Amino acid sequence: MIYLLYSVGAIICFGVVGITLCATVNYRLKSSHLVIYCLGIPVRQFALKDMISISKRRRFRAEFWVNTLALKHRKLVIRRERGLFRELIITPRYRYAFRKQLEEAVEGVRSQSLIVGNKDN
Repeated sequence: MIYLLYSVGAIICFGVVGITLCATVNYRLKSSHLVIYCLGIPVRQFALKDMISISKRRRFRAEFWVNTLALKHRKLVIRRERGLFRELIITPRYRYAFRKQLEEAVEGVRSQSLIVGNKDN
């Protein structure tokens, strides 16, 4: 009986820690990467040049980096060229503003790589 109480306590404790960690996930755009931070520590980064499209709907299995429990109106799906999970799900606070910034950053990286590619020829 005592082990059952310990088990329930451990499950509740892990749930609280999980929800707290979920709330500390942040997203930042760097010059060539989308960086995901947890507790202010960078834990994952994605190259902007590998991003194909940004939408609201998911098609395949995805890598989740969410910072809320209510995904419905904050979800952005980023499709990438490479990786085990080709789709990435993030939940920025202002979905459309972040999407616009992300699209502009991706276009900037692509145009910069085209300019560099033309100089080499």
